[in-house]
Amino acid sequence: MSRFGKLAARLQRLDAYAKPLEDFSTRTLAGGVLTVAAMLAVAVLVGLELMAHGRADLVPSLVVDRERAEKMQISLDITLPRAPCAVLGVAVADAAGELQASAVQHVSRTRLDSSGAVISDTRDDSEAAKPPATDAAGKPYCGSCYGGVAPDSGCCNTCVSVHEAYSRRGWAFTDPDSIEQCVREGYVKRLRAQEGEGCRMQGYVDVNKVAGALRISGGETVDTGGSLVHRSYDYMPSFDFSHTIHSLAFGRQLPGLRSPLTGVTKPAATEHTRFQYFVKVVGSEIRFGNGTVARSNEYAATEFSKPSDPGLHLMYDISPMRVVYTEHRRSLATLLTSICAIVGGITTVASLVDASIFRAERALRRKQELGKHH
Repeated sequence: MSRFGKLAARLQRLDAYAKPLEDFSTRTLAGGVLTVAAMLAVAVLVGLELMAHGRADLVPSLVVDRERAEKMQISLDITLPRAPCAVLGVAVADAAGELQASAVQHVSRTRLDSSGAVISDTRDDSEAAKPPATDAAGKPYCGSCYGGVAPDSGCCNTCVSVHEAYSRRGWAFTDPDSIEQCVREGYVKRLRAQEGEGCRMQGYVDVNKVAGALRISGGETVDTGGSLVHRSYDYMPSFDFSHTIHSLAFGRQLPGLRSPLTGVTKPAATEHTRFQYFVKVVGSEIRFGNGTVARSNEYAATEFSKPSDPGLHLMYDISPMRVVYTEHRRSLATLLTSICAIVGGITTVASLVDASIFRAERALRRKQELGKHH
């Protein structure tokens, strides 16, 4: 015998899969049914494994947030169906001592009628009442600021400029009917014309990444030198702070992460209801498999309302921790191992079940044959 023949003979003696002769094998109906069922089960489970292999999982981990010296953007989209846009303002105060009495630079306000439809005719009648070119003495017109802090030009030619001068002084704007510019523009009349309207506020506010409060209030907000005071007056239209939060995010909205306050609707029991949301902000980032990183913030919120000065306040605090989501995809070796386990496991179980059924059928057949002989 050749050397190859001897090696083949030795390997043949190691065969753990001895094959029965075809003449000594039996095919049964139960075996055929089990074979089809096993093949279907293998096909389904292997298909699920292939789908799972193509899907990336986000594995979370917790780290210390070291990115502290930065700004944070609060994006909002809120509808207040019973608060006219003319009386709404946004203010921010934080633990660093920064006060923003009017933080509406990047917030648009859309007027809504009582049914919630957008009011398309939003012309400002004050444009039709422009200040005169000259005063009674024939000199260029320069409106009085009525004791407020005048702008660089030294003149307050519109009602808004007088209001801003009062705000810089920390004074309340209590009697616009006594101010020539406001009377000329019909300021109070325009405010009262929005009685019964609502407002949708959309945009963002830049804040320091420290604990603070974002306040949506009615009336005016005045910086009194270290604190913000919210005031409303009798000449303003009535309002309450029933609201629907369409979206609220601290930073960009990351894919797959839903904000807990999205879709929240709260009706106000009375005009003097203040809504407060206590928000815990946690930094988050997603590290994708291609090396890109997306950073934002997640938050948890609790809500509390009480009879008080009306408003909608977001009291936010910043967590020192950051949640990092790392994109993880299973390797090809893991996929092949899972497929082998599925095929081997189902085949083994099916063969055990088939053997049990075959033995049971054979035992029953023998009993029947013995009964015929007796």
